[in-house]
Amino acid sequence: MTNFAFTEEFPNSEIEFDQRFSNTEACYEYLARIKWPDGYICEKCGHNAYWLSSNNFYICKRCEHQVSLTAGTIMHGTRKPITYWFKAMWWFTTRKSGVSSVNLQELLGLGSYHTAWSWLQKLRRCTVRKDREKLSGRVEVDEFFIGGQKSGKRGRGAEGKTIVLAGIERYTAQDPETLNSCWQIGRVRLQVALDCSAYSLETFINHNIETGSMVVTDKLNSYRPALNQEYHHIQVEPARQKDPE
Repeated sequence: MTNFAFTEEFPNSEIEFDQRFSNTEACYEYLARIKWPDGYICEKCGHNAYWLSSNNFYICKRCEHQVSLTAGTIMHGTRKPITYWFKAMWWFTTRKSGVSSVNLQELLGLGSYHTAWSWLQKLRRCTVRKDREKLSGRVEVDEFFIGGQKSGKRGRGAEGKTIVLAGIERYTAQDPETLNSCWQIGRVRLQVALDCSAYSLETFINHNIETGSMVVTDKLNSYRPALNQEYHHIQVEPARQKDPE
């Protein structure tokens, strides 16, 4: 096995990262040191001797209990080499400007854009605090598109754009100058989506908005099946921007 200390600091450069995690064995050894910092112990019988299978399962020599180091992680069941996942995590956590699905697909040489998008979604979910409270009260939900100006169809049918779903809490507060009530912006949730289908909208709403909340959307047809009876749904006409004179 590769010999490196678990207590080593985070790699200072991509070259250092590549040296430490250049092969599958180094990646699995790192995971093993995280799981068993004092050495392997069978979680079933407490024995400390094992043998390693060809598919990287740790098998207890006494009771033959099997353990996969990727079980319970976003890497479990992957068909790609674990080195790809480690590299993806490196880019995801170190690039100041972030990494897009297109970037990740090109950097890893993935054949499918959907695979890159799925990996990024899993990585982003890892950065979200599991016990954070969902949005509640009056929540406005909408979608917008990120990308430079391009010729062709505009709006939801535009190609080459990144779709972002947004949920924004709105509450009334008193303006200290006029003493009139006005709408204020509360917490915000954003999520990249593949499309604006009812499934994508429903997934976003269920994950981010407390049931019983008032959800305000425009009149996109996909919102109706996405919002079930657990939400109070209000549809409004989108505000139209005036053309410059």
